Amino acid sequence: MVTIFTTPLATPAQLSTSPSQLSGIPDPVEQKLRLVACRLIQAAGILMELPQPTISTAILLLQRYYLTTSLPSSPLLQTCLASLYLSSKLTEHAQKPRDLINILKYLLSPASPLYPPHLLPKDSEETTEKKRSNKHLYYVSEGDYTALKSLLLSTEAKILRALGFNTTVNLPYTLAFNYLQALGVLSHSSPPKSPSESPSDPLQHPKLVSTTFAYLTDLLSSPSQVYLTHHPHELAVAGIYLAARDHGVKLPERWWEVWDVERETLGFLVVVMRGGTYVGDKKVWIVEEGVWEEVEGGEVVAIGAESVEREVERLRNL
Repeated sequence: MVTIFTTPLATPAQLSTSPSQLSGIPDPVEQKLRLVACRLIQAAGILMELPQPTISTAILLLQRYYLTTSLPSSPLLQTCLASLYLSSKLTEHAQKPRDLINILKYLLSPASPLYPPHLLPKDSEETTEKKRSNKHLYYVSEGDYTALKSLLLSTEAKILRALGFNTTVNLPYTLAFNYLQALGVLSHSSPPKSPSESPSDPLQHPKLVSTTFAYLTDLLSSPSQVYLTHHPHELAVAGIYLAARDHGVKLPERWWEVWDVERETLGFLVVVMRGGTYVGDKKVWIVEEGVWEEVEGGEVVAIGAESVEREVERLRNL
């Protein structure tokens, strides 16, 4: 069966020698920076009540952009902001620059639940809850807004030029729903509008769709970047395979071959999905001052020049 949903794929050379690595950033550090960028976009999209396809599109635009541009030459926060702004327009859920800037400012401030507790000021008698409820921590002045909006628009233009104005993003969510329906495990005639929306009619296996969508969403943050190397129908099949196994739903033998997915490809994607977003250390945060990580001993340090040097030294000693 020929699939009509394809997407531009990255080459192995692009992944193994990214511009960031060529500029001196080791691969483990680049993975951590990409991970916090995905988390930031996901959190911002949820707060703005954007549908998951809009959020996923923003994450994929960012990942494609960094295949052609290095992290030092295009700051992470600006790129996150511009990717979400561009995605909201592409998916017909356009957001105002001011709303995006306000949300990002909040998520990067000590008022955000994503802010690492280690970095909260300890010399104040205020409780953590009172500190987080202080609106002055994420206030955006008119001057700051004007500057950030200018950066947002210029970064959006850079992303478009770097991608050759090819902003086509085919996601696996609708395909996965259609495949489940074709396999006879659903009772719906129309898919939900987004992965976060619950269908109105009862399902034969109500958790199968949500689990499939959860696997596909978690995969966006995978260090393997399989969204850039595999087509949407392959990702959809892998998500269904794992969800069906998790819930004990029996499917026909070799059903994945109907959608032109080879067993080896399915096996690889299943392993990647099971691996989650592990990058050696999940305790990584992004704040306005930069990106921080927890190292051995519980110390929280900034990911910067020292982190790069530390990683290079570790690789030399292997």
